[in-house]
Amino acid sequence: MTYKQLFYFTGHCLALDEHPLFRERVIELFADASNIQHSTFNIQNFIQLCSDHLIIPAIYLKLKAHDILNDLPEDFIQAFKEIYDLNRERNEQILKQIDDITAILNKENIQPVFLKGTANLLDGLYSDLGERMIGDIDFLVKEEDFLKAAEKLEATGYQRQDNHYFDVFQFKHYPALTKDAEPTYIEIHRLPVDQKYAESLNSELIFSQKKEVRGKPGLFVPSDEHKLIHTFIHSQLADKGHVHLLADFRVLNDLYCLSKRMDVSTLAQQSNYTNEASSWLALGKRLLDLPELCPAETKQVQRYCMKYDWALNHVKTYQAYSFLKKLFHTVFMRYGLGLVQMFYSRKQLISVYKRLKDPEWYRIHVKSLK
Repeated sequence: MTYKQLFYFTGHCLALDEHPLFRERVIELFADASNIQHSTFNIQNFIQLCSDHLIIPAIYLKLKAHDILNDLPEDFIQAFKEIYDLNRERNEQILKQIDDITAILNKENIQPVFLKGTANLLDGLYSDLGERMIGDIDFLVKEEDFLKAAEKLEATGYQRQDNHYFDVFQFKHYPALTKDAEPTYIEIHRLPVDQKYAESLNSELIFSQKKEVRGKPGLFVPSDEHKLIHTFIHSQLADKGHVHLLADFRVLNDLYCLSKRMDVSTLAQQSNYTNEASSWLALGKRLLDLPELCPAETKQVQRYCMKYDWALNHVKTYQAYSFLKKLFHTVFMRYGLGLVQMFYSRKQLISVYKRLKDPEWYRIHVKSLK
């Protein structure tokens, strides 16, 4: 089985609910894997791919729901179940942390709107509390409450995670805050996305259509339409998934779950980035085998998907190319522009000086190129 075939197989596993007949294919491949010498399916490669995309809990739940676990190797089941159990427990702790944050802010008449994975978790988007692996807690507050929210949370023990080199109002969120004994760090947003994407999604839009989480007064999440737009902008534009041909299965699972609530094919008209949105939906359509995600494709979108398939067929070559592309962007576009700005901005000069003195800054940015 080639890497491309494994990639598509993994996507089809995520969408097993829509393809119940695919169950027999899954059982067949796992049975075939026991014949190490002649098998085309490598279980370890499948596990690694699921791990890289943070979807082990989601895959475990799909296999369990379709009564496939009894046909799989015992050590595989135990490993996936253990990760699922740990993730469910962590998500329970994260929900408790969110309740505590909300209580602190509500006392100051601040009503946070939680974003991204935590918003989906709070809104009951997933089939199970342990399905989604959560990185951090993002929430949006009004501009006038931005510093006040940070101040109140810092007063309860939250601390800045890393050195910060800039004026906090240069960015969409406050520096990450951590607190001892809490499961994850938090990011307080004054903007949901970078200013250049504000025409597609902004604070005013989110607050105007926010919805209160059932049973949790004072705690809000965006509308499903805004969740979809935010997911797309964050993964494909801000994180440059479109540019670097990246389709994260964890995010595609979010797309799939949202598609059960709404017509996601309208994203291209909502986001002001028609080609990028259509390309992302078309990838989801292919990888998950869900035609309704993108009923119509332009030739430009089809060419993009062909490039993506080429990258899957030539993984090492594309990874080398992607690394050089990221390196060029980082050195010449990102750092180069910063160096130019420091000649006429004292704030920029100070921030560059602080970064160059900090060994941790080098570690983080070298890691980001991988």
